Amino acid sequence: MIYTVTLNPAIDVSLFVKDGLAAGRINKSYGMNAEAGGKGINVSKYLKALGVESVVCAGFCGTDGERLQDMLKDEFEVLSVTYPSGNTRTNIKITDGNGITTDINGDGPVYDKASVELLKTSVSGRLTSGDTVVISGRPPHGSPSDIYADLIRSLSTVEGVKMILDCSGEFLLEGLKAKPYAVKPTCEELGFADDVETALREAARIVSEGVTHCIISMGKNGSVFAGVDSVPVYSKALDVDVHCTTGCGDAMTAGLAYAFETKMPSSDIFAMCVAMASAEAETEGTKAPSKERIMELVDAVRFCGQ
Repeated sequence: MIYTVTLNPAIDVSLFVKDGLAAGRINKSYGMNAEAGGKGINVSKYLKALGVESVVCAGFCGTDGERLQDMLKDEFEVLSVTYPSGNTRTNIKITDGNGITTDINGDGPVYDKASVELLKTSVSGRLTSGDTVVISGRPPHGSPSDIYADLIRSLSTVEGVKMILDCSGEFLLEGLKAKPYAVKPTCEELGFADDVETALREAARIVSEGVTHCIISMGKNGSVFAGVDSVPVYSKALDVDVHCTTGCGDAMTAGLAYAFETKMPSSDIFAMCVAMASAEAETEGTKAPSKERIMELVDAVRFCGQ
């Protein structure tokens, strides 16, 4: 089973405008979607499109938290806790006719140690060998920098559980010290500009320090992959009709979880992740692409060695 941990979930409201977003003026939207969001929840949505079930593990707060749980309960099994203060976020995503997305992210809940500990206990009590846990996104305000490192170490005590980490900043740096099974940072999150050679070196370094698989995403500039049993490789971004870039990174993370759950060979993991991100780029908002389209794009991925 796959468990996706989202400590700071959101309601994602996607708006679409025909031309570029004009600051200081009235912009007319021709479409709107409101969906359950947050990086881990997005991963669960993309996994479901692939026919793989997952358990959503999240913390909620306030009236919007209740609304978000209602949005999720018919689609997923949910393990939840309630934070005592703050808000469940509402995020606004505005995409123009060129596929460029502007994100306005709302405020979130305040970190509560007891709530996070309760969620951790709920998840650990369910884990068995071979399960995958995805930890994604920025945690609540006031969270300690090692919050994800602690989750990784605690949940990894169940033998054979694969931990995937997708976050940024101090949470990424501390999380890497706990040696998750796989990570999916961007160049910016690692502190350097998009550059293939640098990304290849960094991916190899991260793997050499105890991570089994590492993907470094560079958006339209492609991505790199390194694994303990494969040489670092680079893939250009696929030439697809981009409608919205929001969720592409989460789709790539879902590709990792899908690959581990279905026991894909290492040679196929990266192609699956690139195809997932590309298929999502073709899709408006954070709606999941079809499995058929994802598998079509897997065959289009081409790699270049170091």
